[in-house]
Amino acid sequence: MTAGKYLKDKILVLVMNGAGIFLLSLYLLAVKNSQTTVFLIIVVWIVVFFIMLYADYRNRKHYFDKVDDLMEHLDQPYLVQEFLGTSWKLEDQLYKEILHRSNKAVIEQIYQLEETQKEYREFIEGWIHEVKLPITGMRLACHNEKRGESRRMEAYLAEMDNAVDQALFYARSDQVYKDYQVTETDLKQVVLRVINKNKYFLIQNQMQVQVKCGDESVMTDRKWLEFILVQILINAVKYKKESSGEIVFCTEESKDTLKLSVRDMGIGIPAEETGRVFEKGFTGSNGRNREKSTGIGLYLCRKLCRKLEIAIGVDSSENEYTEVFLIFPKNSYLSIL
Repeated sequence: MTAGKYLKDKILVLVMNGAGIFLLSLYLLAVKNSQTTVFLIIVVWIVVFFIMLYADYRNRKHYFDKVDDLMEHLDQPYLVQEFLGTSWKLEDQLYKEILHRSNKAVIEQIYQLEETQKEYREFIEGWIHEVKLPITGMRLACHNEKRGESRRMEAYLAEMDNAVDQALFYARSDQVYKDYQVTETDLKQVVLRVINKNKYFLIQNQMQVQVKCGDESVMTDRKWLEFILVQILINAVKYKKESSGEIVFCTEESKDTLKLSVRDMGIGIPAEETGRVFEKGFTGSNGRNREKSTGIGLYLCRKLCRKLEIAIGVDSSENEYTEVFLIFPKNSYLSIL
């Protein structure tokens, strides 16, 4: 609270005191008091008034500075009224009571919303698990058939399976800690598993895949990592050139990190859009032109990478390539082994 704002708030008090001084001066002069006497009375009035005004300003400033300090240090600032001391001013007591009642109503509403969201999330997770069972069954049936139509159907089912996985991981992404298991994970095996799971989708889209990974291992959750790589793989297929495409998986090791790169020789990303590819719902000019993108895949990748403490980035050159890379912190125990 600044002195200027305080005086602006007290403008009516200042005007009333000014008017009182003027009227009192007229009265004192009218009853034949000397100008010296009137002047001394006015000076005393002004001095006492500004002393009281200054004392009130210091008191109010101290009070609100205390409130600001509480707001900065509280984990839940909306509970600030619970920590405010007792004030002798009636307006402070009334404001505190109003805040208490208001926050109580807000907190009750938040609890209701959280409970509703929890029930909805549990329903979605249950529904997704029910849907995945027939999808898995159909994929298995198609896999056992050797006809070309079955292979094409399996490719479509792979896309459907990924869409269902997106919904499942989106529902769980805020509570990932309840659903992950950090273990020693062989990156090459994870990459090969992702490729095998989507092989008919890759074949249908005439995609060649190269794996240039060594025997490196990282500490992470295999299932979540597979999901991230599937999103990157599907994006690479979506934005391939009209002819056949190529995807290269490779690893690069440094002293403290291990980098896994997924590079496709596709249409690339315009330079001005590279920094926005991880934004929720962002499809870019390529996505709008091809009408295949939802803008959710890479957003989920970044969100999950943050939970798993994996750095994610993208590098691209329009009409040449796009490279999405994951950087894992190297585990000192594994490096010794």
